[in-house]
Amino acid sequence: MKHLHSDQLYKAACEVIPCGVSSSMRKNVQPLQFFERADGPYFYDVDGNRFLDYTLAWGPLIAGSNHPVINNAVTEQLQKSYTLGAQHPLEVTLAKRLVEVLPGVEQVAFSNTGSEAVQSAIRIARAYTGKTKIVKFEGHYHGWLNNVLVSYKPQATQLGSPAPGCGGQPVSEYGETLVLPWNNLSALKSLLAERGHEIACVLTEPILANSGCCMPLEGFLEGVIDSCREHGVVSVFDEVITGFRVALGGARAYFGLQPDMSVYAKAIAGGFTMAAVGGRREIFDVLREGKTIHAGTYNGASINLAAALATISLLSAGDCYDKLHNYGFALRSCLQQAADKAGVTMVTSGTGSVFSTHFGLRQTPLNYEETLQADTAMLARFRSLMLVEGVLLLPDGRWYIGITHGAEELAATRRAIERTFAKL
Repeated sequence: MKHLHSDQLYKAACEVIPCGVSSSMRKNVQPLQFFERADGPYFYDVDGNRFLDYTLAWGPLIAGSNHPVINNAVTEQLQKSYTLGAQHPLEVTLAKRLVEVLPGVEQVAFSNTGSEAVQSAIRIARAYTGKTKIVKFEGHYHGWLNNVLVSYKPQATQLGSPAPGCGGQPVSEYGETLVLPWNNLSALKSLLAERGHEIACVLTEPILANSGCCMPLEGFLEGVIDSCREHGVVSVFDEVITGFRVALGGARAYFGLQPDMSVYAKAIAGGFTMAAVGGRREIFDVLREGKTIHAGTYNGASINLAAALATISLLSAGDCYDKLHNYGFALRSCLQQAADKAGVTMVTSGTGSVFSTHFGLRQTPLNYEETLQADTAMLARFRSLMLVEGVLLLPDGRWYIGITHGAEELAATRRAIERTFAKL
């Protein structure tokens, strides 16, 4: 695989960009590639290499790249406006559509990124309840801000208490954040019974997609919602990843549940910068009453909303989600068969449209602590060998499936998996 131009660009980037990358999450990916374009399910780097892509830009590209439906919608909107900083008809159209497809969501507030939308949800929950503390779970990622970048990737010795995710996080900025192990309903019930009078909201990924695609135990998410309501606490699903990915109605539809609020981003606009907070109408009364604010210059930017409407129209078609999940489960089956044949210990976890591989584990992990037992060195070697086979994967073992992955891509990926495991 050629990488001369990527190496040159990285060297130049380091002179003018800290670490040579625009997000610290990317700096340890090896080799560090620079890409010049993408089309459908393929990425093309500056050295002329083509890769079958399963990163989907860390999730947003559910319709792949350069999709004509999204391109046409955005091009048409470009002739009207980029962004207005004011109201426009697309806001009403998209909001109505979201209320239609997201079970239990009665109103939505537009934002730009998942990190921003999470902060809005927390602020609204605090204003609504009059309480200040929030609960999150180990391994869950809710954005890079100081109050939630807590116990995201803690060491084993840091489990059990809030741990900052990086430097520059004074304790005072996450002092209101309480942390629990995920999938442990009794721990949550005990905390709420003891301190529910202090807690504004419980924030959870409905599927622990950011740390191993761990699935919720039966009854856990229902228990979260019920326990929150019992103690006057707002339940919040962080659906930045699961929203519009596991089902058109996200985790609400996938699990048949209706938390008080949900946060959406990534796949909602097919690669454009777009997020939203949705929930019960009553909770948003704090905005109408002026008790708090939800602000942002680019909130409801017309280009992004046009992209979102186009993306949702694509995802609404026919058996879209059956195909996504069938494709992913076929890959998971192939991975497991190849691992077993090669004598490599490995399991997969998650759904069909987003899942993770865990080398060195014999059972699917149920929480973040269990993922710490995985063989990360073997995962890195697997990813490196797949890259040589022309398949681009995320460094954490996560796979994203998009609607432009088809029979040809499935066959090619199966061949790459079989050749890679033969080398492992």
